[in-house]
Amino acid sequence: MGARTIERHVFPLPSRHTISRLALLLATLLCCACAAPKARPVDQTTPAPGILVTAGALSAASSDRLIERRLGDGYDDPHVRELIDAFREQADAPLVAGNRVDLLIDGPQTLKAIRSAIEAAQHSVHVETYIFASDDIGQQFADLLIERQRAGVEVRVIYDAVGSVTTRGAFFDRMREAGVEVREFRPLDPVRTPLPWKINNRDHRKIVVVDGRIAFTGGINISSAYESSSATRPGPEVGQDEAWRDTHVQITGPVAAQFQALFFATWTRAGGRIDTRNPLYFPAIEPAGGELVAAVATDADDKSETRIYATYLEVIRHSTRRLWLTNAYFAPNKELRRELIAAVKRGVDVRLIVPGFTDSGLILYASRSTFDELLSGGVRIFEQRYALLHAKTAVIDTALSMVGSANLDMRSFLHNNEVNAVVVGSGFAHKLEAVFERDLKNSRELDIATWRARPLTDKMKESASSLLSYWL
Repeated sequence: MGARTIERHVFPLPSRHTISRLALLLATLLCCACAAPKARPVDQTTPAPGILVTAGALSAASSDRLIERRLGDGYDDPHVRELIDAFREQADAPLVAGNRVDLLIDGPQTLKAIRSAIEAAQHSVHVETYIFASDDIGQQFADLLIERQRAGVEVRVIYDAVGSVTTRGAFFDRMREAGVEVREFRPLDPVRTPLPWKINNRDHRKIVVVDGRIAFTGGINISSAYESSSATRPGPEVGQDEAWRDTHVQITGPVAAQFQALFFATWTRAGGRIDTRNPLYFPAIEPAGGELVAAVATDADDKSETRIYATYLEVIRHSTRRLWLTNAYFAPNKELRRELIAAVKRGVDVRLIVPGFTDSGLILYASRSTFDELLSGGVRIFEQRYALLHAKTAVIDTALSMVGSANLDMRSFLHNNEVNAVVVGSGFAHKLEAVFERDLKNSRELDIATWRARPLTDKMKESASSLLSYWL
């Protein structure tokens, strides 16, 4: 197995070149100015965009009827409609009908599904990932991509320079020599990234699009850290190396075009060229299922564009029954914490599953620095005990679900390219709730009295880490 790469920290001894690149990154982070995300003001007199179908956008009345069918009996009420409308107004990406969404749990299931789709590709395979490791899983994927390229399939790969910092250039050169087009996002090189503050903007998305018809997204990178299932319950020692608990989705249907467009936008920014007018990249797709889906993305280059933050804020504000969140790197700002507590006061069942251990001590303690306030406000917090939690999901009022790459922290909201798949409908929400309930069985609930009795050294670490939470 090659060097192990994970999202927040890199443990193999780095080369001198790597050290210099990391030093440049650190200096840039310390020099950049802080900012706060803001939700876009919503004009309540402007109707939400119509739902897209094969023939075009539906009227408001037809969109409402379609949403009614997806919610089903018992979940379609005025409050839920307000929730969905608030999301649609902030999302800046229309809901698309006619999709099949398969929920994928952990690395083995996800990586198998992605491999199967790539093996069946006829025209194009587009991969965008934060980490593309050169370990066993990375080598297997590189071999598969090379094989598909040689079979006449167009293969393109975007990897992030920081996420893949321990992956040697020779690994990617091998793919290039075989004809695979490979682009590095924001190289840690002042010649190729001449504006130093740009180094702070990372591509944290995980997107695979096959033939413009099938899209994958979620929290899983191309790395052997995802090689084993979290069902093995590895515990804190082994769990930091393998058997991570994560969530991904496979989406088949017309909304794949939104993920394809996101890939092309990043490809162009990374210096790649492509004729996006080629109809093979955006084929006419017949409905593959009944799900309503939108790809909500944040572009780190646009400081005024904080769609993911805005959608989270609005769905929290409009929740009325339950708000169940699973998040790997949880460091919300004051506004989000206030809205979570306000939801509890409205009678919403607010639950949060977070890691009990993680690959980043700083973010773990920064996250825990918010727990006293949230527990005092009635938010129920559970720590995953047996596997390293890396999932980023939300399910609200059994009506709206999110699965993606974005953490609830300022880095995801302001400085990273991120994407969440959002599904409107009670059917998929029930599936995600079932996964949440299963995760609760592997978690321990925190109570305020025990939490306040934790060691003073932990409290000191939390206070110190909270000062850096903006950058973690």
